[in-house]
Amino acid sequence: MDDLRTLLFDPAAARRLVLARRPAGRAVVADVVSDVVWTDVVRLLRWAVAAPHAAPGVRAGAWWRLAAGCADLLRRLPALGDEVAEHWAGTDGHPVWADDLPARQRVRRATDLLAAALLAAEPPDLRGVAARVDALGAAAVAALVEGAVHRLPRGRS
Repeated sequence: MDDLRTLLFDPAAARRLVLARRPAGRAVVADVVSDVVWTDVVRLLRWAVAAPHAAPGVRAGAWWRLAAGCADLLRRLPALGDEVAEHWAGTDGHPVWADDLPARQRVRRATDLLAAALLAAEPPDLRGVAARVDALGAAAVAALVEGAVHRLPRGRS
């Protein structure tokens, strides 16, 4: 995880990760779409790595920013897929996991899966990226809710 953190938060290293995702021998538009998607993935992974360690007063905002960033990328992926002839059919067939883990474990697992896609020799198609981003967004919402529940005032006995 420390190696990933170093790569994500070093601008030059993060840029190299993004450029390495470009598909070989495809049109320039494919490079642009790849750069847009993987730059957003790097940004989301930065939030995912930082949010659990944020100060208590800003942690909810970090979870919120992560969830909103995931939703924003998911909203744009169908149009980006159209640009590179990866016609959108949702994320069906690309389940990430089906178990019911505590929120922070879900965030950690979704972060690991998305990071693995970023570092893979062969990156997944956009539907595979979407499934991982969707899982990360859902985990961030769960962490936000879990944090809110822990801050509720307790009743008197």
